[in-house]
Amino acid sequence: MSLTVFLVRHGARFDFANKEQWRATCARLGHEVSDPSLSALGHAQARDTAAALASEGVQHILVSPYLRVIQTAQPLAHACSLPLCVEEGLAELAYSPGAVPSGAQRVAYFPEVDDAYMPIHPAVQPGPDGIEDNLCYLRRMLRLAIELPRRFPCGIVACFSHAASVALIAALTRSESLDAVGTFAPCGIWKVVTDDEGATWRVEQRGEDNSRHVTENAPSTFPWGFRHSETTTAAKTTPAEWEALWREAVRLGPT
Repeated sequence: MSLTVFLVRHGARFDFANKEQWRATCARLGHEVSDPSLSALGHAQARDTAAALASEGVQHILVSPYLRVIQTAQPLAHACSLPLCVEEGLAELAYSPGAVPSGAQRVAYFPEVDDAYMPIHPAVQPGPDGIEDNLCYLRRMLRLAIELPRRFPCGIVACFSHAASVALIAALTRSESLDAVGTFAPCGIWKVVTDDEGATWRVEQRGEDNSRHVTENAPSTFPWGFRHSETTTAAKTTPAEWEALWREAVRLGPT
């Protein structure tokens, strides 16, 4: 028996292409600035991605709680007649559980969401500021790497998440380095397979290049890796600091 996991990053973000407009709108209406929609291009990329995966025999679709990720997965849900399962374990770096609507709250706008789904990852515990810290995020990826094959011992699962979830590939393949795993393109697709219930995984498709199925990209949403973290994340964590955090996460083990 084998388990195949497709890990997909969301498409181009509206806020990255319209930063000042998005921040002004959020300030005026009281919306969560970290939970933007896809841009028009991002929606097109999502449709391209659904076309690329529609014939792969996907049996389950897991999604991060964030709006842009749910939107990216929605065309595949339509193509495969499958529900969307909101999985907190796939949530964004610096996740603030109270700031993003729950799966049940998403159902009013996304009826594809299965409100009865029980996440495979334990509820994320934020820090004193309400945000999950970086070390806990990496330990979450280690936990998700264990729990995925437990919940799905065989079959084909599509997981839609964020650029930083390239750390999940590091966790699955037991990489000693986050940077060595590489980068993650918008709507990029990683394909990893295990034949021994998660003891070992092989990478059959890499996600840093989406050119096989996506026809256009925006410079504002680019192939991201932890090598870019110092200039693109709010915490300004350096690549070297991320590598040290990864070593510590592996030493401590999963959350």
